[in-house]
Amino acid sequence: MKHILLILTGGTICTRVTEDGTRAVSAKAAAQLKLNFLNNCAYAEEIQIEESENFYVLSENMTIDIWNRLIDYLRTVDFSAYDGIVIAHGTDTLAYSAAMFSYVLTDAKIPVFFVSSQRPLSDPLANGNANFKAAVDCIMAGITPNVYVTYLNISDGKMYLHLGSHIRQCENYSDDFESFDAIDISMLSDASLEKIKKAYPSKEKHPICTLYGDWHLKDTVLMIAPYVGLNYDAFSLGSYRAVLHGTYHSGTVCTQTEEHHDKYSILYLLNRCEENHVALYLSPSKVEGEVYDTVPTVARHHNAPHFLWGMTTEASYAKLVLLYSLFDREEEIDAWMKLNVNFEMYPIE
Repeated sequence: MKHILLILTGGTICTRVTEDGTRAVSAKAAAQLKLNFLNNCAYAEEIQIEESENFYVLSENMTIDIWNRLIDYLRTVDFSAYDGIVIAHGTDTLAYSAAMFSYVLTDAKIPVFFVSSQRPLSDPLANGNANFKAAVDCIMAGITPNVYVTYLNISDGKMYLHLGSHIRQCENYSDDFESFDAIDISMLSDASLEKIKKAYPSKEKHPICTLYGDWHLKDTVLMIAPYVGLNYDAFSLGSYRAVLHGTYHSGTVCTQTEEHHDKYSILYLLNRCEENHVALYLSPSKVEGEVYDTVPTVARHHNAPHFLWGMTTEASYAKLVLLYSLFDREEEIDAWMKLNVNFEMYPIE
């Protein structure tokens, strides 16, 4: 008998369609996930699924406070009593939560899966039931402990297994999740499981912290996305310890320094960060190799940013939030940012 803990955080996978056509979180709709599986699974008698405390929040409403509530709940769980944990979560912020808990649960001895659905489960086109079953299949097969996402992409009809620290948010107008090393598990096999075991050996993980302890996540990291006309005077930095600044696809940002244009330049923001004792991180961006000449311009600034390369934006943000919640000294944060905690840094040219 396999024992699985099901945590229902909410999202589309736990919603119903209301009379006015909107989607709302519903306890009855959430319960359908377990019932659908048990009623359609050939090995249902071999599994005991225990439902946990439920959170019931649309994932676009996910906050750091709710992450902390989930962490507090997980601290009460006896992981040794289960063969796996499945967390039902909405799609909108799934990649951020999967990344965060990849760090928080780096040393977990059982696999943890985030599952979602692109439509309410009452819709026959919903992929939530399939995503949940795929997660349970992996647990039943003895997958290596880590944090994963199982998701049936709509565009090609294939079921993919993603490492939590690698998955990226869906693009606009798309119901597909992607990661650079996603594994097609439409036909789960021993070969797939062996590939996972070799790619992510537990001995190469470096836990930042244990789940247990007197710590909580803090809202001290500001994330900024680049766009034409981004005015840095629009941001107040006083309550933050770090800024994670995205880049254009070439790893670049605006360095315009002509008269009356300083407020649009990353150099201006670096000056403001220095004044407010705020660290700035560029992601993804690198200074080595063939780069545009705006990049060394940024690197030569007397308050040069930290260049992050090889992590997703979601994994970078989650890692910074955790580190700036755990540590006060910049030296400790810098050391952990350079360390591959749970395979979040993947090889990329």
